[in-house]
Amino acid sequence: MFSEEKKKAIIDEKYPLAAKYDAEWQLENEMGSPCLWLVESVANKMNLKPGMRVLDMGCGNAISSIFLAKEFGVQVFATDLWVAASDNWKRICEAGVEHLVYPIHAEAHDLPFADGFFDAIVCINSYQFYGTADTYFNEYFGKLIKKDGQIGFALPGIYKEFDEMVPDYLKEHWWTDFYYFHSFDWWKRHFKRCGTVDIEFVDDFDGEGNSIMMKWEPIPDRMKLVRIDNGRNLSWIRMVLRKR
Repeated sequence: MFSEEKKKAIIDEKYPLAAKYDAEWQLENEMGSPCLWLVESVANKMNLKPGMRVLDMGCGNAISSIFLAKEFGVQVFATDLWVAASDNWKRICEAGVEHLVYPIHAEAHDLPFADGFFDAIVCINSYQFYGTADTYFNEYFGKLIKKDGQIGFALPGIYKEFDEMVPDYLKEHWWTDFYYFHSFDWWKRHFKRCGTVDIEFVDDFDGEGNSIMMKWEPIPDRMKLVRIDNGRNLSWIRMVLRKR
């Protein structure tokens, strides 16, 4: 189904935990990002311990949830709107982690969990779709995690906010939905305004944020935008918050 070149490209020694997983399985189940590269890098900045309850918000096909359960022994609530829980349950059972991963079909403004239920939350290529409203975090999201719990994000973003519209050279390939791409400073300000979390860590994946985009884009043959930008604006952002 996938060329040997693509399968070889997704196994990267910079992500040794992700590299253990079948290349074709990763490619079949990715939903627009190098999911296991990102979740490994985010989890490495968190303090995940066996038995913790973790919300994997916007989990897509739940491969990030399967990864977290296998590598860290945590209980994962694999929550997504676009993928049916039954479909994810099949993948979860095939991976042998049905005792640790629980598929949930839910929308981000109607999450069926008790306040303070989770020890940690992980969002990989997800939060930008629903979390940019000023009041979203406190009203719907942050209340689900315990005091001192960590929240880890991988967000597609830009190095600096555009003054107005996108640069001319990007206009042809820029969807209006891409205006949810924000900068490091924008996201830091956004969460500081919440008043309920402290920012523990934020970077561009050890300087690899743009490189991850450039490496990934030709693997699934998507987004000429990344190729045309050529490192000038686009990057992945890694951020870890802690609930007060």
